Amino acid sequence: MTPDQVLEEVERVMSARWQWGTADCCTSASDVFALLHGTDPMAEVRGTYSDAIGAYRLIRDWGGFPAMAEALARISGLHVGTGQPGEIGLSGPGMAGGPDGRALLICIQPGQWAGKSEMGYTILPGAERCWRA
Repeated sequence: MTPDQVLEEVERVMSARWQWGTADCCTSASDVFALLHGTDPMAEVRGTYSDAIGAYRLIRDWGGFPAMAEALARISGLHVGTGQPGEIGLSGPGMAGGPDGRALLICIQPGQWAGKSEMGYTILPGAERCWRA
């Protein structure tokens, strides 16, 4: 998988305006991952929230953002990644605007991770942990 292939999907999916449950930091990264790999890391929780309060409750119910990300990766059959193009990752705390200052990200290339923003996406330098198909 090339960085250009990943960036093409990132631009297509993450260019939409932010909308909880369909175009937020988790669903957007998962949508890109699904397009690239055929596996939706959010499948287990799709359609269970439609606003910020619902998202925060979902994350709380799973034991926090890191625990939820780990569990959804495991349920989806993902493996620990190394930060290569097309992998999905979890930002470190305070690195993004999502719940707990975290977000799910997509690796464009090592050192460049795309995360959903209100009107598009932003590039972050890394992920705290990541997974591959």
